Amino acid sequence: MDFFEEIDLPTVGKKYIIKTIDFEINIIVHDSGKKDIYFIKDDQVVFEVTLNYNEAKNLGLILTEAIYKTVPKDKIDYIQKQLIFEWIKIPENSYFIGKTLSELDIRRKSGVSVIAIIRDNQVNINPDPLNFKINHQDILVCIGNRNQLRQLEEYILQPPI
Repeated sequence: MDFFEEIDLPTVGKKYIIKTIDFEINIIVHDSGKKDIYFIKDDQVVFEVTLNYNEAKNLGLILTEAIYKTVPKDKIDYIQKQLIFEWIKIPENSYFIGKTLSELDIRRKSGVSVIAIIRDNQVNINPDPLNFKINHQDILVCIGNRNQLRQLEEYILQPPI
């Protein structure tokens, strides 16, 4: 039950009425910038709040998703089925040891993105692909789908050239 109405209030500002399933919400926007918000149920005000210009602006940014954009549940479910985070430890005989991410070209060869490397309990987020060399016992924090991650694990274990 969506309903929206705008009413001019001479010398005051405007009044907006929004009807939801649970409440009627009345918002009075004063020419001064002040906003009065009333939540009404069964013709009784059950809650009211007055916001100054900045408070109303911040609330508006939140409600219009200008600050944080929600993701529909069906999209989240789809992404979670397709997208996997994996932590892969580099074994001592790996082809990767001593090479940079750029030299290894992991994304092109497997489709996986390395988003961090854990070394000596330190998380290196977005390591420099040209200068950060892989060491034995490093842990690659990766993102990809199952097939891509399997390809990366095979690539890590290939014998040195």
